[in-house]
Amino acid sequence: MLKYQKILLAALLLLLLILVIDAVVLVSIGWYIGIILATAGLLAYGSISIRSGFYTDVICSVDSREKVIALTFDDGPDEQVTPQVLDVLRNHKVQAVFFCVGSKILKNPGLIERMDNEGHVIGGHSYSHHFFFDLFPAKKMQEEMKKTEKLVQRVIRKKIRMFRPPYGVTNPTLARALRKMNYRVIGWSLKSKDTVIRDEQELLKRLTSKLGAAEIILLHDTKQHIVTVLDKFINFALHNSYRFERLDTLTGIEAYE
Repeated sequence: MLKYQKILLAALLLLLLILVIDAVVLVSIGWYIGIILATAGLLAYGSISIRSGFYTDVICSVDSREKVIALTFDDGPDEQVTPQVLDVLRNHKVQAVFFCVGSKILKNPGLIERMDNEGHVIGGHSYSHHFFFDLFPAKKMQEEMKKTEKLVQRVIRKKIRMFRPPYGVTNPTLARALRKMNYRVIGWSLKSKDTVIRDEQELLKRLTSKLGAAEIILLHDTKQHIVTVLDKFINFALHNSYRFERLDTLTGIEAYE
């Protein structure tokens, strides 16, 4: 039973208990409101925290004490930034996973082909990356996933199995769509925050200071300032005896069907 199901069951049992007590002794309405608000708060937290695994099983970490890093990139391919990111990775002989947006794949199929040729893995990240994607009905979510999947398959003849939800938001509706698609959901253990941290030194400091033993790192191949930071970060990690592994290799999951 997933965490949100346990919470809903616990809340229901508590409400039933309060109802039974209320039949004997008058109970303040505040108890009912408190249980409902607490349940809503926990479910909201579960939606915005992908690492909580409330609604679906999510791979967010690696059970290892080794100094190993799996790089992942979201929101591309970007015609300007992605080629530079790929250049940095090629220079260091590092392979990564790119969670790509379908509408951008349509515009940049050559970059998907390059990713595959250079040993990187492509995963899904919806077709539109719409701000309200998590409010879509399951059927529409699934349509976006299929559309992106077919675009990747058309370019590299491989059917993707990995998916990262836009904004890292999950809910029961998305969980239903993911089950039908038979996707493995991928989160992260270290979030770079490169979408809000624009200063290169500050961003590099965040990455290096928070680096643990084994990390799945979230970056974006749509931000120009990440190119220089990525190069410096890889140099730092290698100098400090880290090694880089592709996520599917590190976790033992299949990247494609």
